[in-house]
Amino acid sequence: MALGRSGMNLAFACIVIMLALTAAVSIYVNSGRPAIQPSATVSSPDNPLPENHPDIDISPKIAALNQMIAKDPKNPEHQTQIANLYYDIGQYEIAADHYRQSLSLRPEDPNVETDLAICLYYLGQNDNALETLDKVLAYSPGFSQALLNKGIILISGKKDVKAGIRIWEELLRTNPGFPQKAELEQRISQLKGSSR
Repeated sequence: MALGRSGMNLAFACIVIMLALTAAVSIYVNSGRPAIQPSATVSSPDNPLPENHPDIDISPKIAALNQMIAKDPKNPEHQTQIANLYYDIGQYEIAADHYRQSLSLRPEDPNVETDLAICLYYLGQNDNALETLDKVLAYSPGFSQALLNKGIILISGKKDVKAGIRIWEELLRTNPGFPQKAELEQRISQLKGSSR
């Protein structure tokens, strides 16, 4: 599941960066016209999924996982799996609650805590998301997903491109074998080019 989450997080990173670049170009080209903010594309309780997303019925899986929790309430994996289901359909508030429950059973799980931070970001809680990622990086220095997502939040959520680039450069320095190294280097180069 962690590899799948990493792929989803990378896709999330690419989409957010492209939105940020599009917004920057739009602002430059339209000078003075209001640009669409990236937060307008974020899921909300009223519109949790994109228009073209197929309907997903997670209720049977949730019911099965709730039965597992009833039998084994101390197993954090069940809470994480429920959180992942809600995350996948854009119900970030509910997903965050289940990630927190998982963390109460197994503290300091960098994958779960990083996913919680992403939920917080989607909920517009950028400072809480950054605090959560800083906590992950305190007990798991160099954790690539936390560094990647911290850069995204700094760039897209806090509009601090320089700090985001520094974090991504740290990611590449501390994880020389990072699987998406070329793509991230390209994004950094684009961001540096657009800030000139």
